[in-house]
Amino acid sequence: MTHKALADQNYELIKQHILDPENSQLPENLKYQLDRIVSATKLLDKNPVKKNAVALHRRKYSDISLALAYRDLDYAGKMFNTYHKFDWDVWQNWLLQNIVETIHSAQNDGSVQAMKIITAAQANLIKAIGEKPTDIQDPNRHEKNQFFLTINLGGKQPYNIDLENMDKLPPATLKELNKVLFAGREITDVEFDEMLDS
Repeated sequence: MTHKALADQNYELIKQHILDPENSQLPENLKYQLDRIVSATKLLDKNPVKKNAVALHRRKYSDISLALAYRDLDYAGKMFNTYHKFDWDVWQNWLLQNIVETIHSAQNDGSVQAMKIITAAQANLIKAIGEKPTDIQDPNRHEKNQFFLTINLGGKQPYNIDLENMDKLPPATLKELNKVLFAGREITDVEFDEMLDS
């Protein structure tokens, strides 16, 4: 006689077991599995990091293996996926679109009640979008800074070379720098000329 897996059971049987476990009509092995999965779901709600949730799950059910604990959490994500697989980006886009449409329709109405709706919708829009950041990152920030290459030759005083002005150094100095920086391999004159031209 073959037994149905938990995934093949009728939804009403699973729901009835969750709501009233004493009168459950599920087979004993499936009752235990479903209890573990419901527990795993609750753990995932509080601990979304799977590794931590597995450790807590194994602490509660010490008789299960690590692989079974991971399987329980995967199964919990599939069975109760409303929270774990929820697409927050789609929901937020829908929310923003809905608020904007509410504001537009209330503006067309023009009544005092519509003005109250607009005020409330704008407050919700600010909550959904968030406040404007006080310090906006400047994309050209690196162009405003000076970058230096610090060279320390044999324990002597370090030299700072401005990378922006490195091409303005005399060719003899560049050749000496090259010998120091790339010790063991000297570049050819052709490579050196290409460096100066670049």
